[in-house]
Amino acid sequence: MVKANFILTKSDFIQYQNCPKSLWLKHNRPDVYPAGSSSSFLVKLADEGYEVEAYAKKAVSQYSDAGAYNFQRDFLTSDGLYARCDIVKSNPDGSVDIFEIKSSTSVKDDSSHSHLKDAAFQVVTAQRAGERVGKVWIVHLNKGYVRSGDIDLNGLLTFADETVRVKALLHETQAEINTALGFLRRETIDENSCSCRYLSRANHCDSFDYFNPSIPKPSIYSLPRLFGEKLAAFVDEGRFDLASICPNEVSTQQSLIVKAHNEGNPFVDKVEIRAFFAQLKYPLHFLDYETFLSAVPIIDGYGPQEQLPFQFSLHVLQEDGRLEHSEYLADRPMKPDDLVKALRDAIQPTGSVFAWNKGFENTQNKNMGKQLPHAKDFLLDVVDRTVDLMDIFKTGYVDVGFDGSTSIKKVLPVLIPELSYQNLKVKDGGEAMEAWGKMIALTESAEKNKMRQSLLEYCKLDTLAMVRIYQFIDRLMK
Repeated sequence: MVKANFILTKSDFIQYQNCPKSLWLKHNRPDVYPAGSSSSFLVKLADEGYEVEAYAKKAVSQYSDAGAYNFQRDFLTSDGLYARCDIVKSNPDGSVDIFEIKSSTSVKDDSSHSHLKDAAFQVVTAQRAGERVGKVWIVHLNKGYVRSGDIDLNGLLTFADETVRVKALLHETQAEINTALGFLRRETIDENSCSCRYLSRANHCDSFDYFNPSIPKPSIYSLPRLFGEKLAAFVDEGRFDLASICPNEVSTQQSLIVKAHNEGNPFVDKVEIRAFFAQLKYPLHFLDYETFLSAVPIIDGYGPQEQLPFQFSLHVLQEDGRLEHSEYLADRPMKPDDLVKALRDAIQPTGSVFAWNKGFENTQNKNMGKQLPHAKDFLLDVVDRTVDLMDIFKTGYVDVGFDGSTSIKKVLPVLIPELSYQNLKVKDGGEAMEAWGKMIALTESAEKNKMRQSLLEYCKLDTLAMVRIYQFIDRLMK
């Protein structure tokens, strides 16, 4: 039964734009809506939003007309719209200016998430609540700001006047809001399928399995980078099972998943793997970094949303089979001088360096080289020696059990099921970031030691997993 009274928030409106049926289910059938808990990364994003908002309030409080600004002002309309505006300024002519605060380093205006559309919803709601809206501002972080001492409010924040672009969206947004309100008030909807069928898996709504229970697993959504006309054609033809797809209908990488599924065995290209192995030189190093990303930089020399490496794990495999392990974990926020020193002591002057998704490790090494000029040559040498173990699993070894992913979290349980992240306190990079943020805020204690140990165990497993996966492929080739 449709609720007699409900409100449509900005978050709801965003969800409606992504999948109308998912929002309808959330509002009208909460008993079956698959509401999940927020990930540690999403929680961190929310916390950062509050932090940036606090700095924006400090900046506004210094204005000569600071009394004209209100914070967290609510607007509720008779037709069910609700908006809580971050900052509202009351103008002498009776109009109000609206400020949306974001923890990004720019105004996002892409189709996946538009800050302009967010602000347009706020403006429409304020107008329907009886306000006359003047200017519309997006407050975001200044990408060019570099911390030096106390936070410089004027340097940290950018107040972008987006009045013209936001108001250009108002007619469109009003129509979309009206359609959303009408849709949500329906007594029933067709619960067989949802529009997310035409989107790649990363863009599926939380309710996808509820609306599409007949779609098998694995399915066409296990094919990486399948979208647009090709995906739409398969959906329109009702071809969701991989068994219904011919390898010559899809890309080379996608076809290997189809072959592995239809033949019931992993696809193995030994020629490609031998070529990959031919570039390797012992001793083999397996390197992984953990980094901390903060909206507001926590140390001097860093800017908003700039990654700060705080940990590494390094396994070194000698040609005779000996395996050695080294690790480092910072106990406080600091430039990575000690981390680089520990890495220099642990890594051999020659030998290949494995990373999983090497773009990340290489970026950290290059950025640390900029921060620490004395270590630049060493770090760039590590970059030159780095190879990506993940590359093997794009077209060299493809198992349908990876479900179309080359993430180590997907590859490891298929190839080395005895190694698992499931029993760890810290299970992924987002949780590592959260744990370190909490750890550095604590004084020495049993709790801090537990967090330290959890971080060390997680990062160590990342590099040990690479070792075992490499050894699995090495045995296969022999």
